[in-house]
Amino acid sequence: MTTLLLGANGQLGRHVRAEIAGLVTCARGQADHSLDLTNRDELERLLERVRPSVIVNAAAWTAVDDAEDHEAEAFRLNHDLPALLADWCRRNDALLVHYSTDYVFSGSPGRPWREDDAVAPQSAYGRTKLAGEQAIAASACRALVLRTAWLYSALPGNFVSAIIGRAGRGEDLKVVADQTGSPTWAGTLARATRDLLTLSDRIERPELLHVSGRGAMTWHELAERAVQLAARRGIIPGIVGVEPIRSDQWPQKARRPAWSVLDGSRYERFTGQRLPDVERALAECLEQWSNAPC
Repeated sequence: MTTLLLGANGQLGRHVRAEIAGLVTCARGQADHSLDLTNRDELERLLERVRPSVIVNAAAWTAVDDAEDHEAEAFRLNHDLPALLADWCRRNDALLVHYSTDYVFSGSPGRPWREDDAVAPQSAYGRTKLAGEQAIAASACRALVLRTAWLYSALPGNFVSAIIGRAGRGEDLKVVADQTGSPTWAGTLARATRDLLTLSDRIERPELLHVSGRGAMTWHELAERAVQLAARRGIIPGIVGVEPIRSDQWPQKARRPAWSVLDGSRYERFTGQRLPDVERALAECLEQWSNAPC
């Protein structure tokens, strides 16, 4: 079985590479195949050459605020790409694994979001990711669409690495305290992908699953806990101040969901595996921080 990983050098892609052996990788550089994934002809030639049994699509437009000004470009990666992959998988009886986001939701149901809850994205990013989900569902291919939330790691370009970087320079922090979500270590999502692929023969149609840290934190709580753990492990010299603020005190172009807690019970029933709670996953990431990117 040949498994093709797209977006192999991104935050999630690098974690998937660490968890699943024997992947054929595709990225803009330093991979088995290098190409522009928005070039339909090039991508179709690659698929016909590799003939994968499984495609793991870790490529996406993830710059949430930039998507407000570049929705068409975000749409090409977040809708057109998965739509093409889903069509190819349907025609070739291959399995597609695709990742989506908590940004498809808005409001607060008084409990974690379930897969069948109504969607109502508030941002261009959320709209484009939802469009990708819908394209896969419409294709009727064999697929796993995994919604996740607040993805982080030790790699650059995410909330936790930015917080620890600033704290390491001795900077006090101001962090939003009125948005609540399910922080998800990229290692958790990569391991979940690995475990799901062992059950690939059970996937006959598009399946939607929530995969995130179990439990909930605000951005402020996540920052405060990350700083505490980083100081305890000697990753940063010491504790810095973490001041809670309101969302309107940290204006951003894209509207963020105030409630992004995901219910992962469907994934747990499907796999028989319990998702790690948000505290445990953060601690595991920081335990590995000084040894290798986590």
